[in-house]
Amino acid sequence: MADFKSLFGPIRQWGFLVKNLDQAMDTWIKQLGVGPWWGYRNVGLQSHFRGQTTEAKINVGLSYQNGVQIELIEQTNDAMSPYRAFYDTPNAQMLHQVAYFVPDLDAAVKQGKTVGLVEHGYMTNPASRVYYLESPQLQGIVVELMQASADFEAEYQRCAKEAATWDGSNPYRLISF
Repeated sequence: MADFKSLFGPIRQWGFLVKNLDQAMDTWIKQLGVGPWWGYRNVGLQSHFRGQTTEAKINVGLSYQNGVQIELIEQTNDAMSPYRAFYDTPNAQMLHQVAYFVPDLDAAVKQGKTVGLVEHGYMTNPASRVYYLESPQLQGIVVELMQASADFEAEYQRCAKEAATWDGSNPYRLISF
């Protein structure tokens, strides 16, 4: 069996699909004590999924728990994407992915395929590129691979450190595009 820790490094993020980002962030704060939330509204991503290329629009919330990022993703349009099928379920939120930050995205995708992971889809915009890999043994949870840079890692660490000492004030820090 493959050791994914040695394959891609430690899991850096748990990603959830949500029907309503604001309600989901509020729930995580009030019921789980997780916050503050950083993020972005109206993000455009080119989705490459099941042979279709579309423009997905999303809102994203990011927080941290014990140094691990929690991502909440709300797709706000009906474009075909790796996220879209969730919106046909009755769930308010659902675990979608475990994510790894990798120094060489193309090499990591290739490496994942050597252990039986297959491409589920990928998303791009001028600021980022992420790949999703899947396996029948993972039962609906995908592996997200993200290109890491020194700046990306520094911002991750800054936010994780701030979240570790968060006093409950200023819970939402989202930017609209």
